[in-house]
Amino acid sequence: MKNSFKILFLYLTLALLTVSCQKEEDPTPACLQVEVIGADCDSSWYILKIEGADANGQQGNYLGQLQNGYVTTDNLPEAYRQPGTKLEAALELNGEYGPRCVTVTVMYPAVKVTRVCQPARSQG
Repeated sequence: MKNSFKILFLYLTLALLTVSCQKEEDPTPACLQVEVIGADCDSSWYILKIEGADANGQQGNYLGQLQNGYVTTDNLPEAYRQPGTKLEAALELNGEYGPRCVTVTVMYPAVKVTRVCQPARSQG
């Protein structure tokens, strides 16, 4: 009887350990309000201005590594490349590569647009 309890306890402990060690998905960043400023120094790179996350009611959500300021991206969908366009998008840092600028210029962090959450709105 004692051995049965030990085996049952060991089985339950291993089952609990297995369930708790399963890989969980990383949280996806919340959508942020961004405005397209214009083209960057390298072709197909665009400068985006991230509006303050607390101004958008995003407090308490996972925002990712970026919360406000300027960034640059090369995978902005073509429909959103017009300067002054505002949209909501999820961004994450792109540590793999960035624009190659030949002049002395301000370098912004490179990001990837992971998804567009709301359609573009032109400033007007």
